[in-house]
Amino acid sequence: MLKPRNLRAASAARAASAPQEVQEIPIGVRRLGAWSWRFLIIAAAFALIIWGLVKLATLVVPVLIAVLIASFMMPLVNLLTKHTFLGRLAASALALVGLIVVVVGMAYLAGRQLVDQASDISVKAVSGFQGMLDWATQTFNIEKSGWLDTVTSEALAKIQENSGRLISGAFSTVSVVGTIGTGIIVALFTLLFLLANGQSIWRWCVGLLPPEARVPVHESFRRGWKALSAYMRTQILVAAVDATGIALGMVVLGTGAYAVPIWMLVFLFSFVPLVGAVVSGAIAVLIVFVLKGWAFALGMLAAVLIVQQLESNILQPVLMGKAVELHPLAVFLGVTAGALTAGIAGALFAIPLIAFVNATLLYLTGRDPSPELGEDQAAHEELLAPPQPKYTKEQEEALARKDGRATGSTSVAQLMKRTVSRRSDQVR
Repeated sequence: MLKPRNLRAASAARAASAPQEVQEIPIGVRRLGAWSWRFLIIAAAFALIIWGLVKLATLVVPVLIAVLIASFMMPLVNLLTKHTFLGRLAASALALVGLIVVVVGMAYLAGRQLVDQASDISVKAVSGFQGMLDWATQTFNIEKSGWLDTVTSEALAKIQENSGRLISGAFSTVSVVGTIGTGIIVALFTLLFLLANGQSIWRWCVGLLPPEARVPVHESFRRGWKALSAYMRTQILVAAVDATGIALGMVVLGTGAYAVPIWMLVFLFSFVPLVGAVVSGAIAVLIVFVLKGWAFALGMLAAVLIVQQLESNILQPVLMGKAVELHPLAVFLGVTAGALTAGIAGALFAIPLIAFVNATLLYLTGRDPSPELGEDQAAHEELLAPPQPKYTKEQEEALARKDGRATGSTSVAQLMKRTVSRRSDQVR
C-alpha cells in the first residue's frame, strides 16, 4: 500500500506527464470537469429510465399497484398458509378473492345509493346553484337576465364549435376504459403471483447479481420491504379513520344517504399525500352545501378540518413509527416531483418509493433501520450456494444408455481433441 508521500509523488508524476494545455488548467477545475461528465451520464441514464417507465405506464402502474397491495396482504397469506390446510397458491387465491369481493361490494353499495338518490341530487343541485346565483346577483348588483342569456349563448356557441372534439373525446373515453380494464387484469395476475411466489421471484432476481452483492442487496431489500409494508398498513388505517370520521359527519348533518359514497371517495383520495385529503374534503363540503345550504356546509367543513387535524397530528406520527419516518419537506418535494414527472400516478407512488429507498440506503450505509430483523441465514446459504448440476451422475448414465451410448465409450470432447491433435501432426 502506498504511503501518502508516495501517493503525492505519483500524482505529481502523472500531472507532469500530461500535455502542457492540461497542466495549465487548475486541478480543481479538472476534477470538477471529471465529476461533471460522469454526473451527466448518470442523470441521462436516470432520465431514460423514467422516460421508459412513463411510456410503459399501462404496464408499470398496474404492477406497482400490485406490489403495494402485496406488501400489506402478505401477512394474511402467511397466516392462512401457517394455520390452515391451504397451500401457498390456494391461500393467495383466497385472499385475492376476498379483496375483490370487498372492493366490488363497496363499489356496488356506493353506486346503488348514488343511483337511488340521483333525482334528489339533481333537483337539489339545481336549487342550490340557483340560490348561489341569486346571492351573487344581489351581492354584486349583476343584471340577472342579461348575464344569464350571455352565459347561455356563449356556452351553446362553445359546444357547437367543439362538437368534433366532444365526439373524439367520447371515443377516447372508450379507449381509456379498455386501458383500465387491461390494467386491472394485469394487476390481479401480478398480485396473485407475488403473493404465491414472491420470495422465489425475488431470490431469482438477486441470483442474477454477482455473489458478493447478493447478501447486502437481499438484506437491504428486507428493510425496504418492511418500511413499505408499515407505510401501507398505516396509510390504510389512517384512510379508514379519515373516511369514517367524515362519513359520520355526513350522517350527523342529515345526509347519511351519501355516507358510503363519501367514505369510498375519502378513503381512495387519502392515498394521494397532501392533495388527496383537501380534494376529498372539498367534495364532501360541496355536496352538503348543495343539499343542505351554507349552515350545514360550514358544519361539514368543521368536521373535515377536525378529522384531518387529528389524522396529521396524532395518527400519522404515532402509527407510522420509526420504520418510515420522513421529514415533511421530503414528503412535499417527493409528491411534487412525482406529480410533475408522472401525474397522479407519480404523486401516488412517490412516498412509498421514498420510504423504500430510504430504508434500503440506511442499511447499505451502515445505519440499520430495523435491527430486529436480524440476518436471513437460510437465504444467505441459498444465495451463495454454488449452482447445482442439472443431472446427477446416475441420471447422466441412464440418458447415455437410452441414447445407445456406453458409459465407458469415448466422449465427443475426447474425439474432437484427438482430431485436432492429428491435424496438428500432419501440419508439422
